[in-house]
Amino acid sequence: MSAYSTQQKFSYLFPESVAAGAGGAVSLQWAATVGNPFEAERALAFNDALPTLQLLRGVFDPAECGAIIALGNGLDGTAGRVEIGADTYRVSKIVWIEPGEATHWIYHRLGVMFAQANRHYGLELTGLVEALQYTVYGPGQHFDWHIDLGSGQTSARKLSMTVQLSDAGEYSGGALEFINAPSPDTAREIGSATVFPSYLAHRVAPVQTGVRRSLVAWAYGPAFK
Repeated sequence: MSAYSTQQKFSYLFPESVAAGAGGAVSLQWAATVGNPFEAERALAFNDALPTLQLLRGVFDPAECGAIIALGNGLDGTAGRVEIGADTYRVSKIVWIEPGEATHWIYHRLGVMFAQANRHYGLELTGLVEALQYTVYGPGQHFDWHIDLGSGQTSARKLSMTVQLSDAGEYSGGALEFINAPSPDTAREIGSATVFPSYLAHRVAPVQTGVRRSLVAWAYGPAFK
């Protein structure tokens, strides 16, 4: 984990309370320990891992990827949608893989991988809320720039994970791309997982040929504050 603390000089320290008097005058109050809000020092924690990706290779072997694909292909799917925006913003097929006797091993494996990746980030994680999402992108299909945080329930997403189920040679295009955080070429290796904070902007570029298959999961935890 790339977290550390240091004494930081603040250009301005916020007041502890703001009150309006009867005449409309605003009164600002600082703690007794604050002599001058323009010359205050406080300990501040930093975490250099927060804008970075983690690549976990070999999360599933090719046979296990094939088993997940067969499982996903055997379930009813639906068109991918976004909360806000036109339907053309996201064009793909998704299938929800629920917990069950035949799928517990997948959940356990991803739970271990989230714990391993989170040693780098140091976030408070609780577990998975949504079922696992099996996603299929065919030629011309894509998911434009977005973040995985949203309103309501999805505001508690902390880490996102995308597992590559297709062999890299089965399709062209369809790269998982990030703004200011380049995705390594090895992210296309079958069975590899890309893990990232859910607030990082990313997209799946249009698939040119073939079919891209992936497994997506989101780790939830207490709200950011």
